[in-house]
Amino acid sequence: MLIGIDGNEANVKNRVGVGVFSYQILRALHHQNKTRHFLIYLKNPPLPDMPKTNQHWRYLVIGPKTLWTKIALPLQLAISKEKTDFFFSPSHYSPYPSSVPTIPTIHDIGYLHSPDTFTKKDIYQLKNWTATSIKHAHHIIAVSEFTKNEIIKTFKVSPDSISVIRNGVGKIPVISPSDELSVLNKFHISLPYFLTVGTLKPNKNYSFLIKAFAKFLLISSSSHLKYSLVIAGKKGWLYDDIFATVIKYNLQNQVIFTDFITEKEKWVLYKQAVATVIPSLYEGFGIPVLESQRLGTPVIASNIDSLKEILDDSALYINPRNSSSLVAALKKITNIDTRFKFRRMGIKNSRRFTWIKSGHQLLRLFDHLSGV
Repeated sequence: MLIGIDGNEANVKNRVGVGVFSYQILRALHHQNKTRHFLIYLKNPPLPDMPKTNQHWRYLVIGPKTLWTKIALPLQLAISKEKTDFFFSPSHYSPYPSSVPTIPTIHDIGYLHSPDTFTKKDIYQLKNWTATSIKHAHHIIAVSEFTKNEIIKTFKVSPDSISVIRNGVGKIPVISPSDELSVLNKFHISLPYFLTVGTLKPNKNYSFLIKAFAKFLLISSSSHLKYSLVIAGKKGWLYDDIFATVIKYNLQNQVIFTDFITEKEKWVLYKQAVATVIPSLYEGFGIPVLESQRLGTPVIASNIDSLKEILDDSALYINPRNSSSLVAALKKITNIDTRFKFRRMGIKNSRRFTWIKSGHQLLRLFDHLSGV
């Protein structure tokens, strides 16, 4: 069996979102595979940390880079003498037209619910290219039951043509006390602080979080503790209101923006936080909540279906449109007994999700689709 894979989302230096999924799923496939053959298609040569080539794993760099999924890749698949049995895309975008059966991965369809929270260019590509990928797919992967149900309702796809393969949690690096001190000093963070992790974009609901944090500071002003809010993530799009909200509530000294963070920096920030807060209006999955739990840091999360699916009863839930709900949760999680309760439940919950498990499920799906 020869399986083609679009490796471009994984082959970037600063991986977030789909890039994390792509990279981790490639590593899991590479680690577990013993018999199948993989050909990874790229626009650029593989980065040093990409899985190493061997008798079952090869890379092919092709161009032109412009409209790569629509021109270079379909042409290569059509003219190559080496025919792949399937072509797997860790992202929404499969090659089209395609001379081989395609398997795209749909992470969410939030862009259809809130098109005004995306740039015109992005919404056009998301709507049209995703719809094309789904319409012409041989099989579809969804990262959650929530996303699977969204696809079925929106695109009228048969449930049998969609498999759910969830995200996992990556390996926690060794963190020394000097690492912790270095990271906190780098971003000028003092304890205690609340943390949120994710790209600065509208669905993350950061303006709402900042407003609620401002109210929390008012009710906790009698405490000797001075809380901060750390927002760890690179700038995405339509983020001006986030910075404007900080200024509006005069929180320039209490709200800290890190921009992009490395893997080690991310784990340090999780480890030292009072809690990780994910107040999203929409998510297809939500990797940060599981990463936080794996380290024993409790989670405050929106009571949206995708997050409830993976968290069950292991998190403290809030209404992402009601600031009083979040203020109450922030206050509640400062109690040591409450933190211990959600720490214990969170660690147990996070152990259900591993990239090894995700990779194993994907390999089994490839075998099933090929009749092995």
